[in-house]
Amino acid sequence: MNIKKSLVTFTAAASLAVTGLGISNLTNTSSESHVAHAATTDSDMPSVVRANSMVKLYTAADNNSKLAGRSLAEGSDWAVLGQETDAAGNLWYALGGNQWVKAAEMTANPTTEEATTQAPSTQSAVENLINTAKAYVGTPYVWGGKTPSGFDCSGFTSYVYQEATGKSIGGYTVAQESAGQHESVQSASAGDLLFWGSEGSTYHVGIYLGNNQYIAAPQPGENVKIASISSYFMPSFAVKVL
Repeated sequence: MNIKKSLVTFTAAASLAVTGLGISNLTNTSSESHVAHAATTDSDMPSVVRANSMVKLYTAADNNSKLAGRSLAEGSDWAVLGQETDAAGNLWYALGGNQWVKAAEMTANPTTEEATTQAPSTQSAVENLINTAKAYVGTPYVWGGKTPSGFDCSGFTSYVYQEATGKSIGGYTVAQESAGQHESVQSASAGDLLFWGSEGSTYHVGIYLGNNQYIAAPQPGENVKIASISSYFMPSFAVKVL
C-alpha cells in the first residue's frame, strides 16, 4: 500500500507541524474494514486535533478493533479526515488509511501557536522517518517485496519514505539514487539513503540512523534489521532526501 504525503500537505486550516513521533495523515480514507457505526454530522467535525498524551491508533472506530501499530506523540497536531460514533456512543476521529483515534484523548481545534499553518520541521520529519522504519524491524526479506508482508531493500526504503513523508523516491535502487542530493558516506546524517555499488548500478540501499548505524532489508533468509557500517560492507555513497 502506497501511503502518505510529501511532507503532508494539508489544506489551509489543517497544514500542521508534526511535533513528535507518529505518522503523517493519509489521504486514503477507505473504511472497508469498519463495522457499522452511527453517523455523525460533518458540521461538528473539527479540522485539527491535538494528542493529549501518547495516543494509540486503531484500525477502526471501535475499542475492539486492532491497534494500528503506532501511536501519536503527545502534543502533536493532526488533520481530521472524518469522524464516527461507535455503538457505545464514543466519538472517534479518522486520520486516514483506516487509522482512528478516540476523541476523548484529543483536543479539538487547538488554538495555541503550535497549531498555526506551517510545514513539519526537518528534524520532526527525520524522527518520523526513523521511527517508521524501526516499526518494521523483523519483517521478512522477500525478493521484489514492497509491502509490510515482505520487503526487499529498495521496497523497504520506498515504502518507509512514502509512509513517513509522503515522498515517492522510486521503487528500485537506481531510481532512488535520484531522490536527492548525493554526498559522501562520511557526510551522511540520519534519514539519508545509503547505497552500495557504483552510481547508476547500485545493488543495495538502506536508511542511515546516525551513530554509524543503518536499517535495511538485507537479503533472502533475513529480516529487516539495524546494522552497523563496517569496513567489509561499506556503503559507496549517500543521498540526502529530506
